[in-house]
Amino acid sequence: MTPRILFNDKKLSRTENDVLSTIISLALKKDYCYANNEYLANYINSSKRTITNSLSKLKKLNYIKTKYVNNKRRIYPNLEKITTIVSCEVAETCYDEVAKSCDHKRNNRKENNNKYKKVEPVPYWLEHPEVCKEAPMTEEEIAEMDELMKEFKK
Repeated sequence: MTPRILFNDKKLSRTENDVLSTIISLALKKDYCYANNEYLANYINSSKRTITNSLSKLKKLNYIKTKYVNNKRRIYPNLEKITTIVSCEVAETCYDEVAKSCDHKRNNRKENNNKYKKVEPVPYWLEHPEVCKEAPMTEEEIAEMDELMKEFKK
């Protein structure tokens, strides 16, 4: 999964984009990942040397930072660069409908980007509870439910 904002950086090759996307997805839980070069190479179907070069370039461009803890490498995506600076630039240069479709939840912690904050629509039935009426199931609905339950029990 490649964040949309990374496509705007023409300095990144497709491989570097894939490496960074992999790092970002692996770092979602702990804000860092500890994947070694061999794992990353196998994951994106590349060589370890290509991964080494990609990581060097990503460090140079300040997309990632690395730390060693107990002799294990941790790769931290630079969330300030990835989600704040670049997404703000995209939001300023695109028209409002595109900007509204971007989810900038992380950015809202850093600076005031509420203008582009995604608003979830409220379902119609929640705003109009009168449309929800209780009625007994028809024979057709009962048969359909029985079929679904048979599949579920398998």
